[in-house]
Amino acid sequence: MRPRAPRPDSLQTVTVLEILEALDARHGEAGVPFKTLEAAAGSRLPFQALKDALNALVAANAVVRVSEKPARLRITAAGRAQLDGYR
Repeated sequence: MRPRAPRPDSLQTVTVLEILEALDARHGEAGVPFKTLEAAAGSRLPFQALKDALNALVAANAVVRVSEKPARLRITAAGRAQLDGYR
């Protein structure tokens, strides 16, 4: 068995950005709850890949944490630009 990659690939980050963009319209300024994001990504990404991609996106300022408890996330302008670059 191969060890897990230390950082997510671009497909994982694009998937997370697409899901956040789709859910952002419904949740607005309050941010997308992590549990909703996890449920939406469940069929596309395993939990560890979702977590790694989110941590990388937060570090790159493409996603911000609106609140810690409960965890809520929002896509930023930089994240939208990154997503548009992939498209």
